[in-house]
Amino acid sequence: TDIVNAGLALMAVQHVALPGWAPTAALGTAYGGYAAEYCSQIAGLPQGINICCDLEGVAPGTLAADVIAYCQAWYHAVNEAGYLPGIYVGYDAILSPQQLYNALSFRHYWRAYNGPQVAVRGFQMIQKTQVKVGGVDIDPNVTQIDHLGGIPRWLSL
Repeated sequence: TDIVNAGLALMAVQHVALPGWAPTAALGTAYGGYAAEYCSQIAGLPQGINICCDLEGVAPGTLAADVIAYCQAWYHAVNEAGYLPGIYVGYDAILSPQQLYNALSFRHYWRAYNGPQVAVRGFQMIQKTQVKVGGVDIDPNVTQIDHLGGIPRWLSL
């Protein structure tokens, strides 16, 4: 409430495990279900806004099929709760630009400063390199309309 009342927009991202984690469909269902429940029950976020999956730091050698299964399970859990699943694509995401677009159901993509591209659609948010503002380190992000006309959906006044 304080963020929105201050005139800022709000959306949520669920941080993933530490680098070297191993994705599975079961983990995607569990994490996605928890993200949706937390956003609804604890944070009180309304349906219809983006809740983002954090895809980065996947263990080297992980099969693309396991990453896809994790992402798809996460997507379905969040989508079924009435939120718009987004995905933050960072380093060691494992998937190629084509797989990120063709193999996943996401329509809202957010690129880390060190993340790969997404074929066809591109990104609705792009993270820039970290800067200090008032002595605090922040990761600035810019929004844009993606190549298919999509925009991020957040909570604002």
